[in-house]
Amino acid sequence: MHEKPEASFIAAVEPLRGALRVHCYRMLGSAHDGEDVVQETMLRAWRSRDSLKDPGMLRSWLYRIATNACLDELKRRPRRALASDVYPPEADPRGPVAPPIDEPVWLEPMPDTWLVSTEQADPAARYTLKESVALAFVAALQFLTPLQRATLLLRDVVGLSAEETAEAVAVSISAANSALFRAREAVEEKVGGRDPSTIASSAAGSEELLARYIRAFEARDADGFLALVHEDVRTTMPPSPTWIEGRAANVAFFRQMFAGQPGARRITRTAANGQPALAYYRSDGDGQPYLLRAIQVLAIRDGKVATIDHFTAKEVLAAFELPAQIA
Repeated sequence: MHEKPEASFIAAVEPLRGALRVHCYRMLGSAHDGEDVVQETMLRAWRSRDSLKDPGMLRSWLYRIATNACLDELKRRPRRALASDVYPPEADPRGPVAPPIDEPVWLEPMPDTWLVSTEQADPAARYTLKESVALAFVAALQFLTPLQRATLLLRDVVGLSAEETAEAVAVSISAANSALFRAREAVEEKVGGRDPSTIASSAAGSEELLARYIRAFEARDADGFLALVHEDVRTTMPPSPTWIEGRAANVAFFRQMFAGQPGARRITRTAANGQPALAYYRSDGDGQPYLLRAIQVLAIRDGKVATIDHFTAKEVLAAFELPAQIA
């Protein structure tokens, strides 16, 4: 019995679905947008399956379709970013947090469970898998033009050739190479001139640090918590545009927050963007359940917590598929 065309197609493309989903996430800066666009990619691939003349080119063919689906999506919506990339830091860290901006303008984290079914970086790639999903790297990508973003990802992350990349984005090889050069310069400038190998947060030896962080946060131990943060610590809290820069401002912010926020807390471990992450639960009172309120993504530098990105949007919480409440 001959295999049905649909079954044969699914068997061929399904092993690449995870990698394509992560590629769409990098392009769009949103986990739920990435999920939607990879579905669109698979639909487009099925409709245009007759255009794949060489089965050996399946991988680059699918990445071309996914990239163009992302480019179409980028035409319809604003760029996503962290508040620290587009707003000034909060002048008065003891003041109220600004109301949320609910439009789709915020960079979102990606659960590490997405990496389980993702291919490792091609040997020709400039970035390793972990570096290519680091929140700082994905944030930097969002400030590139769509063409620059696509060429950098296809060449330096996916590992396509110059010819394959130019064909994917429908420009000449020289135009693709020029876009790639400008993209590399812009990303390196955005991440402080760091080498690709240093972009990802170093979590080496961080288990004790994270355990102390959790204990201090749950106990509202401001002194214990603040002993763990870097001198240059930065805290963001999307979808609010408020963000706090530097140790002194964060000391003032967290002391007030620990003293004034009602309810007990519970923190559980998770992971996002190849970095340590925490699921933050809070109860409104005795006998009340602990509800999932946020995902905190941490960057660790010099043995201290250097960034705390505290995501509270419902679509972010849903992407991590965690219990909505715990006892």
